[in-house]
Amino acid sequence: MITLPDLPTRLLLSPADLLLAVLLVVAAVSDWRTYRIPNWLTMGGALVGLALNAFVTDVGVLRSLGGLGLGLVLLLPLWALRVLGAGDVKLMAMVGAFVGAPDVLVALAFSLIAGGIAAAGFALSRRKGLQMLRNVQETLVASVVTIAAGHAPSLGAMPSIGKLPYAIGICMGCVTWIIYRHLN
Repeated sequence: MITLPDLPTRLLLSPADLLLAVLLVVAAVSDWRTYRIPNWLTMGGALVGLALNAFVTDVGVLRSLGGLGLGLVLLLPLWALRVLGAGDVKLMAMVGAFVGAPDVLVALAFSLIAGGIAAAGFALSRRKGLQMLRNVQETLVASVVTIAAGHAPSLGAMPSIGKLPYAIGICMGCVTWIIYRHLN
């Protein structure tokens, strides 16, 4: 159990976690303003994460490489379906390079939850909540049917509710997970 006097000490992030949080905020701001996440940020961040884990932290370079690979591979299908941009996929790979495998799976789960909440809020703010639900339903049904028929799923021409800079969801989810991890 955490007592109130222990809380400030428990919230002190490691330098690697603090750097990751800063990189995520920079990526979210960039995505918000330009709908782009620069390669120098994702690729450079991934290299820094690998280097930190190879020489400084106890994660280790193999777990770091595994996290990078998992972060990349797990979001590639969403990129292929044009649900996410390539920058979002590379950003999650960068997170994996910092946190390693299997921790990137938990960070991804937090990011998907935060992104879902952000998408729902985005749709509701534009009064397109029902359209979002119809799009999700049609996507799931079409994907199941095409996969059952032995074909690769693809998104049809559904009415868009707008473009959401998903780096914000990744940032919110990962930073929440980092803080949660430090508190427990």
